[in-house]
Amino acid sequence: MDFFDAQDEARRRSGRLLWIFGAAVLGMILVVYLALVFALGLFTPGMASMTAVTHPELFGGVALGMTLLIGAGTLVRTVQLRKGGSAVAALLGGHPVDPNTSDPAERRLWNVIEEMAIASGTPVPAVFVLDGEANINAFAAGHTIHDAAIAVTRGGLEQLSRDELQGVIAHEFSHILNGDMRLNLRLVGLLFGILLLTVAGRGLLRGSMGSRGGRKGRGGQITLVGFALILVGYLGVFFGRLIQAAVSRQREFLADAAAVQFTRNPGGISGALRKIGEASEGSEIRDHHAQELGHLFFADGMTSGLSRLMATHPPLKERIRRIEAGAGSPDLASPPLPSGEVPSPSRGAGWERPLAGFAPLASIGNPSGEHVAYARGLLSELPAEVRRASRQPEEAASLVTALLLSEDQTVRQWQSEILAEALGTRSADRAGALRDSFNSFGAELRLPLLDLCLPALRKLPLERSKRLRSVVPRLIRADGRVATFEFALYHILRRNLEEPGEGRRSTPRRGSTSGFRLHREFEVILSALARAGADSEEEIQRSFEAGASTLPGGKGAWALHPPGVATLDEVDAALDRVEAAAAGVRKVLLKAAAATVRADGRFELFEVELLRAVAEALDAPMPPTISP
Repeated sequence: MDFFDAQDEARRRSGRLLWIFGAAVLGMILVVYLALVFALGLFTPGMASMTAVTHPELFGGVALGMTLLIGAGTLVRTVQLRKGGSAVAALLGGHPVDPNTSDPAERRLWNVIEEMAIASGTPVPAVFVLDGEANINAFAAGHTIHDAAIAVTRGGLEQLSRDELQGVIAHEFSHILNGDMRLNLRLVGLLFGILLLTVAGRGLLRGSMGSRGGRKGRGGQITLVGFALILVGYLGVFFGRLIQAAVSRQREFLADAAAVQFTRNPGGISGALRKIGEASEGSEIRDHHAQELGHLFFADGMTSGLSRLMATHPPLKERIRRIEAGAGSPDLASPPLPSGEVPSPSRGAGWERPLAGFAPLASIGNPSGEHVAYARGLLSELPAEVRRASRQPEEAASLVTALLLSEDQTVRQWQSEILAEALGTRSADRAGALRDSFNSFGAELRLPLLDLCLPALRKLPLERSKRLRSVVPRLIRADGRVATFEFALYHILRRNLEEPGEGRRSTPRRGSTSGFRLHREFEVILSALARAGADSEEEIQRSFEAGASTLPGGKGAWALHPPGVATLDEVDAALDRVEAAAAGVRKVLLKAAAATVRADGRFELFEVELLRAVAEALDAPMPPTISP
């Protein structure tokens, strides 16, 4: 499925989920209302059936009370999970994995996730291990690619081979790329709201037991209401499990197929599923939050008989059968590329070999086995010192600033002074030393290196992170122009290092902004792209018109903005608004962006990397470029 179609389908399913949830809540309100009518002796025998149970004020009170209770529970859990996947992992008792961990199993997990992130064009997600879980399972959670987290059980780390672990991680990355995570977190909030009914019912029961001595009749009525609330709460859980199953079962088949395409190794993911099937406790999750989070996991985390009837995942045998049946298709028949045989990065003098006929938009959300092998090759080329630096917060900050240091010694001296003032002399000296080590590898490693630094950068103290964010634009402007890579780095960094109160970046309400209201934003973004990829005003105008000609109204309906308007901050704000638009609107902008950067009839590699940065800002990850 086309990436943007998949995103729109996820949004439509989210809308259907709300309607189904609303119908379930209405049904529960009716059950509690009828229980109260009988408990309070308001039923009038002999009257017409509807009249006998019609009490508008009571119904209004029940509806209001239950709506507030469910709404409060939903709001509490939604706010709790606002930080994205890391909050979900913490809820399940997961511990964050240090990138410099000495645990061999955790180090292997980091290596696999880094390969997958670079291959798919996404920032490296936060990584967690559920140490209290001995069975094989995993999940991905988050609102967007910028706050995603992947967690694996300790049993998964210890029992799976590297190929099997890679298959599981590829499955979870497909959920990240297909827009499933946002829907899954919304479902978590709704289910928790329903579960509060059961909590309220138990409270009423305890209260009624204490009041039976002196108020026997009233205690009996409260007991009946308490039982009704518990019954309705479990009924809500029942419906919730059905909704979970309806939402997630088909998506699991799609994620399995995507994982096979991603790794070119059907035996990896099918081997993991076989080990789960052979285990005495399967993929059971012991944590008490497993019920409300069951739809997030790689395999069903519940093992009770009732859960099997409402399983959130397809049967293991059926998943394995489909994977192995698909392995014979022409697209998946070739074996995985061995680690020593990887596609070569497209290199040339000045990082400018043209890619005639290359269509990068088609690869968005659709990484392949070649991309994984390519990523493995890139990582193997990084000097050990640079790889270690990318995994430590202060060192990662020095790496990011080193990427912006100019080759012109006069400009670099000025940048060093800016760095010393903002981050300290030690950081400035370290950035200079790291910059000198970059001569040993190609420019194609710059954006992957930035993605590798992001987990460490997120651990910087708030004040240090703010200083880093403030110094980056000063370093960029030091030579009086904004290069394409600098444009890319600025926006990726801003999207992934949020300050408190900037949650709107990570959780935009998709579809809240229509394309008709984004005219100026489109102009600002295309103007910046045209100026970043061209030098003369004539070239800039031609590039802008090439992009505008793909938009409604043609090039005559859109105006190129002067440099003072299309600034980094203006473009960042414009991307924020477009990010909140529906997938179809974002696809239109990316198509226009691609036409802008290839106005000369071909893609240069630096232009592809620029396009990747814009795509990532719009939550549409583009895999790295491999020479055709």
